[in-house]
Amino acid sequence: MALGAVAKERAPAQYATAIDGVDWHFQGDRFGCQLTHAVDGFGTLAMSRQPGQPMVMTLQADWLAEQPKATRSNLRSPVWLHQQPGQSLSRDWQWQGQHGRLEAGSTGYLDALEQGWGIGMTLSLADGRDYQLEIEPVSVKRPLREFRACAGQVVPQPYSVVRHVTFQYAPGQMLPAATKAQLVNAIAAYVDADRRVAEVLIDGHSDNVGDHLANLVLSRQRADELSAMLVEQGVPESMIEVRGHGQRYPLVSNATASGRNKNRRVEVRLVLAKESAHADH
Repeated sequence: MALGAVAKERAPAQYATAIDGVDWHFQGDRFGCQLTHAVDGFGTLAMSRQPGQPMVMTLQADWLAEQPKATRSNLRSPVWLHQQPGQSLSRDWQWQGQHGRLEAGSTGYLDALEQGWGIGMTLSLADGRDYQLEIEPVSVKRPLREFRACAGQVVPQPYSVVRHVTFQYAPGQMLPAATKAQLVNAIAAYVDADRRVAEVLIDGHSDNVGDHLANLVLSRQRADELSAMLVEQGVPESMIEVRGHGQRYPLVSNATASGRNKNRRVEVRLVLAKESAHADH
């Protein structure tokens, strides 16, 4: 380049799906929901809601040679509002290779699409290349409503969390800590959603402080109370088997206060009739 010459800026590559080809697709059940939009020539934008996770927006383009160093996005107002494009709701995109993920602020983009706003995105690579995407809200209302309804029905926690839950107890207490109430609800919701669950086993245990028979009774009473909580949340009583073991099966030594705290427990386990597609949820 000659001295004093001005380098020309490289024009960003632009990607958008033609208006008459825009297609938003919804799929989901109580174990997860997804709203997707294919951007012609680039990749897929998706809104997803999974058990135990906040809603996220993802962008995938397997052909990208490197992950973007920065991602900027803005909202484009509907033409009937005669407004300038709004600023980004969030730029906290996390990239792993060619897969981008946005958690904070993703709900705002969903709200904007529902109100007829488009989304503009610019992905910047380290070598100076930029990619611009235009996401149109055409034909999004019905699948978006289906996605919202589905997201509201997703089970609170996945199978990996509720399959075996341990509730611990203070000395002499009949009920688990109040902070565990949400786990009771999550277990009940999962049992209601997954028809593979054939049985709910509830096993009460105690430490070794006090009379052996009294501990046996106490462990059973704690298990019965937890069973009643699950039944109140809709779990059929016929599915539940309750057992009290007293101090017979300690997890750890009862020689310390910490050990005794761990041994005062009720364990809830979900037994599946057979493995199926939802085993990993």
